[in-house]
This record gives sequence, structure tokens and C-alpha cells, in this order.
Amino acid sequence: MTMPGVTDTTLVGRVLGDRYRLVNPVGTGASATVYTAEDLSLERRVAVKVLHSALVNDDRFAKRFRNEAKAVAQLAHPRILNLFDWAEGDDCYLVTELLTGGSLRHMLDAGHRLSISQGVVVGLHALEGLEIAHQRGFVHRDIKPANLLFGADGRLRIADFGIARAVAESAWTEPEGALIGTARYAAPEQGSGAVVSGAADIYSLALTLIEAVTGDVPLLADSPIATMVLRQDTNVDVPAAMGPLWEPLTAAAKANPTHRPSASQLIQAFHRAAADLPRPFVLPLANLDADAPAVLDYPESTSTGGTDVVVADDDVDMTALSRTPLHFADDDLAAMGMASGEQPAAGERHNGEMTDFDVDQKLVWPWAVAAVALACVIVAMISSQVFADESVPVPIPAAIDGPEVMSLMGMNVEEARAALDAEGWVLAVERQRQSGSVPGEVLAQIPIPGNPWAHGQVVTLIVSDGPPLVNVPDVVGTHRRDAIDAIRSARLVVADVVEAFDEEVPADEVLSVSLPSGEALQASAPEGTEVALLVSKGPQRRTTPNLIGASLEDATAQLADLDVSIAVVGEDFSIDIPEGSIIETQPLPNALVEKDGAVEVVVSKGKPFVTVPQTRGQDVARATERLEAVGFVVIGVEGAPNRPVLITDPEPGSSVRMGSEILIYTRR
Repeated sequence: MTMPGVTDTTLVGRVLGDRYRLVNPVGTGASATVYTAEDLSLERRVAVKVLHSALVNDDRFAKRFRNEAKAVAQLAHPRILNLFDWAEGDDCYLVTELLTGGSLRHMLDAGHRLSISQGVVVGLHALEGLEIAHQRGFVHRDIKPANLLFGADGRLRIADFGIARAVAESAWTEPEGALIGTARYAAPEQGSGAVVSGAADIYSLALTLIEAVTGDVPLLADSPIATMVLRQDTNVDVPAAMGPLWEPLTAAAKANPTHRPSASQLIQAFHRAAADLPRPFVLPLANLDADAPAVLDYPESTSTGGTDVVVADDDVDMTALSRTPLHFADDDLAAMGMASGEQPAAGERHNGEMTDFDVDQKLVWPWAVAAVALACVIVAMISSQVFADESVPVPIPAAIDGPEVMSLMGMNVEEARAALDAEGWVLAVERQRQSGSVPGEVLAQIPIPGNPWAHGQVVTLIVSDGPPLVNVPDVVGTHRRDAIDAIRSARLVVADVVEAFDEEVPADEVLSVSLPSGEALQASAPEGTEVALLVSKGPQRRTTPNLIGASLEDATAQLADLDVSIAVVGEDFSIDIPEGSIIETQPLPNALVEKDGAVEVVVSKGKPFVTVPQTRGQDVARATERLEAVGFVVIGVEGAPNRPVLITDPEPGSSVRMGSEILIYTRR
């Protein structure tokens, strides 16, 4: 299967169904390649959409394709691309009318933005087609700028009715119907597996119109899946730049599909919005008819409830509104999506009526230079698609006669270079990132293997620059568990978790994220990059000092140096430790305590009190022994030491601190 975004040239010149000769590929999407072709029976130019082989070989797709093609063929309407013919089997294709005005996508890629007035016209035309389709039970499922096509007459048609549903219900979609169409414009219900109704088309059209006027698609995330998750419960914040379209688009872009208006209701709202707007100029389309009007009135309601473009009856001053054509070939213009003439700028009045453009003839030459530059940019965009199913035109070589190109996929680019040099082919390299790939690996090639290619022709290789870049989440300061989840969700790998003490950061909080080598990590990194986390173990625990015998003031100071506090939990008498000093700690000395923790202490009340015993009548030696036994210090004897004790000082029966001095008296 051809890679999306790389145009397939292998079928050029083939005749499908003995009737349609493929002339020139227009572009390739996720499901098919579109060619301009000659209808040999009716001698007219048509467009042929050839579906990729992977879909053709899917039985579920084949059945759905058959049913959808038959039904869509009956959906004839001026705003829906006309389906002429279809076929299934090995060559599965659709034949439609050929529109040479390009798509809204081409116009936007060329740098054009719609005025609000032009947005009303495009919206009304698209809504007319959707109104009829929804009434008949059809849901498009893939409304986007690339599927809004214009003819040379400037009229809009919706392309690809039925194809999006067939693709969605094939084996390519997993789970069934989980993500239909392009996520860039998809409604929330298309990513949740819910039943998809016409409300999804209304939502997609609202996003398409916002982009067409402002240049930005609302509610986009880093990946299609992330985008769908973001949209599940979030209403679109429509920019104020949408003017009077703000209110109807706000309703159309609600997350809840039941809160969105129908196509018919939205048509009426757009007509009300047009009442406050200037008249629009025609869109800057490729290959616009030379006699197309410069200024349009707003579409008016038709008998079907839809709209139609009405050209102004008054004469247009072509001197004031000159649109000098750029002299490019039709195919170049179609490929570039450029206008066939220059558009006026905002503010010009036409016959007294305000228009949304005025003209500067001096801009013709810069426009021509810009067109050439744009052609180069489009070729470079082959390998840089944001979403894979946008069509990208590329130059097509002439008929080729030469040896078949070998398969180079999976080779290293240098190996492929050597193989091409050996066959005399010229190597061209386009770079792109792809999940699971290795830098330098060949991802795809043009032409595909087996295609004949003359010596000296260019073989273009799509070479990997490695996996896609993903944003590295800022997890510093978050919990270890949350950080690991965030990194894995970003499609990165946590290779190592290192712990370190930190005086300020709590335990299990991330200190830094780096590469395993220790090098700093940038804001983005290739998908699958291994990263290392440095996680805090919290402050290191403190070893408690021996505070026994220390004064309360000294103990408080020692613990404060360790960021630990002291808590006095009691007092007690102590024979050995003086009053006011520490006699007990919890935890014990040399234990570990957390930073900002506390050590509980018991403070000494000094020595205990004891009662002086009665020693009257005892000899001095006996009395001394008894007094010292209870903790007193006998300091002397008043009187003859051989006489009996008369009294002591302090007197017997008094309460005195243990260790106090006492005097024995043997005389009066």
C-alpha cells in the first residue's frame, strides 16, 4: 500500500474497466489515490478514486463499499459530488465528475483565508448538501477542507460520501468505528464508539469554517487520540473573529451531539448572520472561469430550503475590481490550489455597497513569485503531513522504460544508496519521523518496488529521522507515582529511578528528570526515549546527642542545630543530676530522629527530701552512722564526743534535702 501523503504513479496509463484511462494522479490519502482520467466511452474528463489494496482485500470493506456506492449513486444533488460509476474487485474505484477549482484545503494551504462573508457562502453551500443527505439517512463522517471541492464555476460540492463509513467499518478500524475520518475535524462521539449521527458532520463543518477564517483548528492536541480525548467533554471556544457566525458556530460545536442544531436550523442561523455582513467576493479558486462574477450576493433560500448563489444584477466595475490572471498551466494551478486571479482586499465599496476586499494592482508580480514558492513548499510537504489522509499533489514523470526498482524498505539509507548507485539511479531523500523506526531506516520509496525505472532517473526514499518527537512532561515537584504515569503517557520510558536525600523536598517527590547518562533532557524527545528520575528520600535523619546531665538551655541549643526540637514531658528527683538538668531522653542517645522531629526529656528537680531521724541518747558514732545512712553529711560534734547525743541541727523530724549538712550536739 502506498504511504499516505506519497502519490502513487504506478497506475498512470492503465485503462480501468475497459473505459477509464488514468492520466495524472492528483494526490493520495489514507484510503485511495485520485487520478484525472479520460472516459473513453463518452470522451470526457473524469476523476477516478482508486482505493488502496489493503482495503480492497478486506471482505467487510468490500461489502460496505458495495452498499454505500449503490446508495450514494442515488444521492444526486448540486452540492454533492456526482458519482458516475464504480467497480469492485482487484481494481476497486469510484468515478466522479472532475472539478478543476481545487478544494478548500488547497486554498488554505496556498495562504488564503476566507472573509466572514465568504465563510457564510461556503457554510451555506455545504449545509445544503448535508441537509439533503441527513434527511435521506446519510452521515458523511469526514467533513474537512479536503472534501469541500469547487468547480470552475465556483460552486461547492461535498466529496467522499459513503467512503468514510466503509473505511471505518473495515478491519482498518479497531475497535469498530472507534475513530472515523480525520481526527483534526472529528466530533467527540467519533472517538468514543458512540453512534454517529448527522450532528458529527455539523461539528466538523464548524471546525472547518473556523479554520478557513482564522487559520486555526480549535481543540487540537499532540496526537489524534489526545485530540479526541480533549474534545470529549469540552465545548469549542469559538473565536470572536467569527463575528456574527460566533453564535451559530458555538451551538454547532458543542461536545454533546444532542445540543447541536440540525443542518436546516443552521442554514436559517447563517442567513440571519449574513444580514450584518458585506457582500462577498468569489473565492480565489484554481482555474476559475474567466466570466465568473467578481462580487456575489448572498445565497438565497431555495424551494428545497437550501441555498443558491445569486450573481449581482448591477454591472461590476472591473477597473476597480481587476483580477489579473496568473499565467500558469491549468495542471500547475490545480496542483498548487492557487487562484486564477488576484483577490481584492478588505474595505472596497462596489457601487455604493461595502465589499470584503479591495484591489492593489501592484500586487500582481509578488503574487506570481509567491505562487512559484508555494509550488516548492507543496512538494516539500510530502513527508510532513500532520494528518495522513490529506491529499498532496506531486510532479509526475513521463512514461518510463527501464529495469524494475528493487525493494529498499527497511534498509539503512547508506545501504540503499549503494544499491541505487550500482543500478545507475539517482538518490533523493525526504526525511520523516515514524513510530518504531530507527534513524536512517528507509520507510518508503518512490517508485514502489517492481516499478520500471530508467537509468539516471531519481528514486526518492522516505528516510526515518527516528520516532516522532513528543513533549517531555514537567514532572519535577510531583509524586514519584504520578511522574511515572505522566512519562509513560507521553510515550517515554522510565529507565531508572535514583533516590537522594534532600533537606527541603519531601520524600517521593521528583527532584529532576534527565537522560540515563545524566545529560539534561530537552523540552521534546523522540518517542520511546529512556529517562531517569531523581527522587527525593526526604531530609536525612539526625543522630540524637547524649543530653543526660545537660542543662535544659544547652540541650535545646544542641537539638536546634540539628533542626530538632525539645519537648519537656516531666520532672523527677535525682540524686546525681542537679536541678534543671536532663535526667532522661526519648529516644535514647545515638538514636535516629526525623528532621523537624522532637526529643522528649525529663528534667531533674534536684535531690529528694528526707526526714531527720531521732538519735537522742545514742553515742556519737552510732548517731553518725544512722544520719549518713539516710544521706546527711555529719559536719561535727558540739560537746564531748564520748557523751550521748542530746539533739541534732536540723532537728529530728524535719524534712531536709538528701545530702544536706547536719551537726550533732552532746551538750546543751
